[in-house]
Amino acid sequence: MGTNFKRRSVAALLLSVMMVLVGCDVAQEQAQQNRAQPTQVQSPAGQSQGTSSQSSPRSSSSAALGDQQIGRGGVAYAQEPIPTALPGDASALSEYERIINNVYGRNINAVVNLTDGNATGSGFVIDQEGHIVTNNHVAGEMQQIFITFADRSVSRGELVGTFPEGDIAVVRAERVPEGIQPVELGDSSTVRVGQITVAIGSPLGLQQTVTSGIVSALNRSIQDLGENDPDSSLQGLIQTDASINPGNSGGPLFDSRGRVIGMNTLIASRNEGNIGLGFAVPVNRIKRVVRQLIETSQYRRPKIGASVVPVDPELALQLNFPTTSGVMLSEVVQGGPSDQAGLQGATEGVTLSGGERYPTNGDIITAINGQPVRTIGDLRNILETEADAGDSVTITFLRGGREQQTQLTLGQ
Repeated sequence: MGTNFKRRSVAALLLSVMMVLVGCDVAQEQAQQNRAQPTQVQSPAGQSQGTSSQSSPRSSSSAALGDQQIGRGGVAYAQEPIPTALPGDASALSEYERIINNVYGRNINAVVNLTDGNATGSGFVIDQEGHIVTNNHVAGEMQQIFITFADRSVSRGELVGTFPEGDIAVVRAERVPEGIQPVELGDSSTVRVGQITVAIGSPLGLQQTVTSGIVSALNRSIQDLGENDPDSSLQGLIQTDASINPGNSGGPLFDSRGRVIGMNTLIASRNEGNIGLGFAVPVNRIKRVVRQLIETSQYRRPKIGASVVPVDPELALQLNFPTTSGVMLSEVVQGGPSDQAGLQGATEGVTLSGGERYPTNGDIITAINGQPVRTIGDLRNILETEADAGDSVTITFLRGGREQQTQLTLGQ
């Protein structure tokens, strides 16, 4: 949370492209530089922190929120209203322009800027209680949080809870302006490549900025971008070419009906700016995580109680595995969910050229609830998007070349 926003390195296959977490970009040092260069706009960190007289106190109720209370239309079920038409003569606009204009007009009041006076990022209001979803790398380490709404009124915020591995955080505003309608949370499982996307946020502190593009790809993971963090939940990401820059982090990615389908989280870039490779956390995962963060201030990750390794295609061919994709159980926790479900870890292995041991005869998970599991990212994405700890899932696995199924109750 200093003067530079977070960066990550990308593998050589992306031509030394840099992956950048796109929040926390405007620091005091940059603000000083901006003051020295009149042609650049200053960070909003220097704006008045006063509160609008039209703001209203948030409810003090601490009761757990149900599905229909979190996000316009509810957490579990997405409605499909026709976007509200804006007043005035829009006959000169193309159909594409009308879509962008309507999405912007319908949602702009629910998109906010968050800052601690140094770093800045974006977020979006999801309920009438003043809960705001953003990235953990935006708000997770802020010592104080100031929330600026579209009408320029400012409220203090408190951190409700975070899920660092998934880069998700929830902040609650002390006061919200009257009449704000929360965003509608959509269904990321219905998103298709080629759909229109609309991003709203505060790139470089420039609030209420809207950009548009399409869904470029689905089911991207942090591993695709050269990262190898075994604890990361940045899986199943939505790729878009809508312009996303530092400061957009935590902001919503909408579909053409104005429903949130993801949260803008990172970009891949050669120059720390947008080159058309943006990535958003899917909204279906956000729903599950946010519900738990609001109710308990923490997220319980569903786990299978086993150590796993990805099936390496080349080794699979050399060792005559029954499949060239999937996830092999290298070790099963005694008494854990996998053990209780009858799954078996490996008892044999081979030593690779680098000296590491690779298991060869553990059960290989190939599907969960009928959805293919090709990588560890697939495994984690399915579990954390569609199940909670304590839920029962159907595991399809290979043992000795024979496909079998078992029921597994997820731990935490």
